[in-house]
Amino acid sequence: MAASRSRLSPELAERLHARLAALPLRGARLTLGFSGGLDSTVLLHLLAGLREPLGFVLDVVHVAHGLQAIAAEWPAHCRRVAAALGLECVVVPVLVDREDPQGLEAAARAARHAVLNSHGADWVVLAHHRGDQAETVLHRLTRGAGVAGAAAMRSVDPRDPGPGILRPLLEEPREALLDWAQAHGLEWIEDPSNADPRYSRNFIRHQILAPLNARFPGAEGALARAAAHFAEAQELLTQLARLDLANVCEGSAASFTRLLGLPRARLANLLRARLIDRGFLAPDQVRLDAALDQLAQAPSPWRASFGDWALCREDDRIWIESTESTPPPTEPLCWQGEAILAWGDLQLRFEATSEGGLALAAGAAWLKPREGGEKLRPQAGRPRRDLKTLGREAGIPPWWRDRLPVLWNAQRPVAWGPWTDSDARAAGPGWRLTVELPGRVF
Repeated sequence: MAASRSRLSPELAERLHARLAALPLRGARLTLGFSGGLDSTVLLHLLAGLREPLGFVLDVVHVAHGLQAIAAEWPAHCRRVAAALGLECVVVPVLVDREDPQGLEAAARAARHAVLNSHGADWVVLAHHRGDQAETVLHRLTRGAGVAGAAAMRSVDPRDPGPGILRPLLEEPREALLDWAQAHGLEWIEDPSNADPRYSRNFIRHQILAPLNARFPGAEGALARAAAHFAEAQELLTQLARLDLANVCEGSAASFTRLLGLPRARLANLLRARLIDRGFLAPDQVRLDAALDQLAQAPSPWRASFGDWALCREDDRIWIESTESTPPPTEPLCWQGEAILAWGDLQLRFEATSEGGLALAAGAAWLKPREGGEKLRPQAGRPRRDLKTLGREAGIPPWWRDRLPVLWNAQRPVAWGPWTDSDARAAGPGWRLTVELPGRVF
């Protein structure tokens, strides 16, 4: 064992150096999520020695979940280990919702990632190894994951907005990490909860993957390779989605006609890719099928919600909107001369103009919810027209018309959306009001 240990140790360091040297890390700030366990202890030890040759800044963060009484001792251990390497370990306590509907594991993971992502790093570094990858593949397959889910974790995972995630040990077996730790006399924490089969990952690790490896030696490595094959297939699907997007988009929205001209599988692939690109969670198959079924029969105008996102149609335009919004005020709001006013999700901008603007006086103009029946005279000498008709001509979807405030001055409506009343325009300097609606982007 000693001979194997001395042979593996330098190879692990060399492999890690090669992986990180291939990335633009010089001058970058890396934040290591340090639990104090074997995996992150080995990674901390390796990264500490690579700071100078690779030129990155290393921060060490221990997220204290406080889920076990014994965990109270872990922050001091983490600080001591980091200090021995000339580093400071920042300890951040968090409260984990034990009643989270996604489960305790998911809640703790979300709390941990929220801390690491907010630490100001260019990259968050995590100590997942090959066994973790195999467990993730099995876990996701049992939940009916598609190609993207079965691809599991990536060793280099850029995020926009950042920080990205680095998993430089993802190709390494746990035995290599144990070998390094023992060869260098490292001390680490043994978390007793890692043996508790009530947690899904522990059950997979001890009661599925361990017997599988015993029956089929190399099963862990094969599962990790399968994840790489799934990732390659997902990249091809992503490229196909980009090609289809270029063919169906007109400006920022997609063409309803061209979308429905795609085979259903390609339409599903495109919609899934666009939702992920827009920052939404990948939809499950049931929700995705429902969206495609409704889209095929969508009238105009049309809006259908599917959780935190909605598909919208206006004539031949299709776009995606968030369903998480701030409701507009229900009471009038006085304009006091501000350049920008918020009205729910909308931004209203008042800009001074030398001509063609509205004759407004601060403190005398009011923004009010639309009640119905209001009319404007957009063109001098022409009849007044109701806002519903003007909104339809301006291409404002019905669900946004009711959220647009009406600007009143001198006891009458003078502006709404892109329209102003010709009778209220100033002969000289005045004010131009613009309203920023959420972008209609597919």
